[in-house]
Amino acid sequence: MKIKVLLSFALLLVSIASYSQPKPPPSHGSNTSQSNPQSAPIGTSTILLIALGASYTSIKIYSDRKDNQEEE
Repeated sequence: MKIKVLLSFALLLVSIASYSQPKPPPSHGSNTSQSNPQSAPIGTSTILLIALGASYTSIKIYSDRKDNQEEE
C-alpha cells in the first residue's frame, strides 16, 4: 500500500513538472501585450464532427433495427 502511494505521488510530481513553461524573455520588443488577433477556425470542424457523429449514429441505429427485425 505504501509503495502505491509513493508511486502515485511520484507520477503526479512528474506530470506536473512536465507541463512547466519557461519564463518569457524580459523584453519581447514592445511595451504592449502581443496577442494573436485571429482565432482558430473551429466552426467548420465542429459542424463536420457533429455531422459525422450523426451519420455514424444513424448507421448504428439502422443496423440494430435491421438485426432485430431479422431475429423476429
